[in-house]
Amino acid sequence: MPRKIVFYASEDDLSNKLIKILNGLISEIKSTAKISSKDMWPAFATTIVKILLPSTLGVREELECEIWTSPKNYEEVLKTKFGLAGIPAVKIGENIFVGENAVGIASDLHTLLTSNKYATAEQILYHLATTAKSLAETQMKETEKEIELKETPVTSVFRQTISEKLSSLEKLYREKKIDEETYKKMKKTYEELLGRT
Repeated sequence: MPRKIVFYASEDDLSNKLIKILNGLISEIKSTAKISSKDMWPAFATTIVKILLPSTLGVREELECEIWTSPKNYEEVLKTKFGLAGIPAVKIGENIFVGENAVGIASDLHTLLTSNKYATAEQILYHLATTAKSLAETQMKETEKEIELKETPVTSVFRQTISEKLSSLEKLYREKKIDEETYKKMKKTYEELLGRT
């Protein structure tokens, strides 16, 4: 189960929303957490929040929450440094989620850590792991759909266009706007393109 969760934010609206949620979380749990901040070259700031959680095993578990922020003009550097597809982002285990998903996870984490003071480390870590797994599966399905959409329409649009041209050709011939020889040559070409010959 993940014991570390990393957030990445810049200065866009969604990042501001994410930071507001995380700042609210930090202010509510500061009495049971160790918080440290430092500036990182070239223009990043990082805040590390180590949250102690009660465990069913009798030993307290630590959840580390790391928050990276950058000004807007260093956003691309931040994305490149950590291999992010977008900002804001969150990393749980090996999975990275961006945009609204990152904000949703921050909101979930806030709720988990503040609404139930008796939630155990196992419950919180399990929830984060299952959330990450569910979102990763959703992302995989969306990626598969995108690949299918990119592969099939090119062929189907092409075939549809040729079929429409063939119909127009038939109409022109019926209306005697083209001669028989031109009609036969063009029809043969279109049918070859459609793989009918």
